[in-house]
Amino acid sequence: MIAGVRIQSMVSVRRAAAYGAALAMLPYFVIKIFWTIDGLRGGGPDEGAWSTLDWGAINGLTVAMSGLAILLGLALGQRWGMRIPGGVLVLPAWIGTGFLVPLIPVMPLLALFVAGNDGGSGTGDLALPVWEIRLISASFAGFALGMAVAVPLYAAHRWPAVFTRRPAGDSDGPTRAGRLGEPVRTLAPLAIAACMALGLPQLFWGLGGTAGLDPATLDNRDARWHILTANSGGWALIAAWGVWAVARDAGRIPKLITWAASGFLFAWGSWKAAFAYAVVPSFPPPEYTWVLALQNHFGALAGMAILVVLLLAVAQEQQWWPRGDSNARHPL
Repeated sequence: MIAGVRIQSMVSVRRAAAYGAALAMLPYFVIKIFWTIDGLRGGGPDEGAWSTLDWGAINGLTVAMSGLAILLGLALGQRWGMRIPGGVLVLPAWIGTGFLVPLIPVMPLLALFVAGNDGGSGTGDLALPVWEIRLISASFAGFALGMAVAVPLYAAHRWPAVFTRRPAGDSDGPTRAGRLGEPVRTLAPLAIAACMALGLPQLFWGLGGTAGLDPATLDNRDARWHILTANSGGWALIAAWGVWAVARDAGRIPKLITWAASGFLFAWGSWKAAFAYAVVPSFPPPEYTWVLALQNHFGALAGMAILVVLLLAVAQEQQWWPRGDSNARHPL
């Protein structure tokens, strides 16, 4: 009786969080539709970075992304979301979580930064009214908070065994290191090293260090740059810890944190790497160009490697995909 009430309560919380995430993303979705229509009619900025970017095309891309985010929120809350093949849902949930959930700790600071701009705020070369930026920020914050609650509860409901340390009756089995397959034992140290190499310099720069930055563009640092750089460095180090913890029979919390951290590295690394080739910034960043390129590409690769480590470790731990058995069944 008590267990049934608890499960029903978790389902209700999951649905509320998932629907809240979808609803929060709706204002951003609508704004981007108007901007896309404006671009198709020949409107939009044409200075700075936007002299080489298509206003309509870029906003059309974000319309598609935000639309998928809304569908993801609905899938996490609706019953039909439980019938979607796990492999189809894992990737968008991982990327959606990675884009915004790790920004939750710094969102209040970023909001204060926006509030300090009394006439308008610049996003790259695009000046927007403060109210519009605040509405978009509220959409991101609401979606992030909803996903932070809905994704773990969805996973716990659909795959409860993932959050157990090891299968029942395995207490006398081989050690954790012995159970892990060769790909995990090989990838884990490489991912940890990459995350350390990414995280330590960014955390140092975010906290005010200047060694390794371009002296010619140091004046382009502002509060927002310091906040985001320190946050990126912190999550890269969290990802390194997460891989270490997963390789040592992690419980529920390290797995979830590793999931979010790896998604953060992949999502933002891929996004920034793609735009680095298409945009020449009007205000060059404090980092050298080659440093940013390495950060973005290795961040994306490290995030993908960590996801592989996490999925393989969980699959082997739960005996969904035992070593050497290519025909074993697994729930994805």
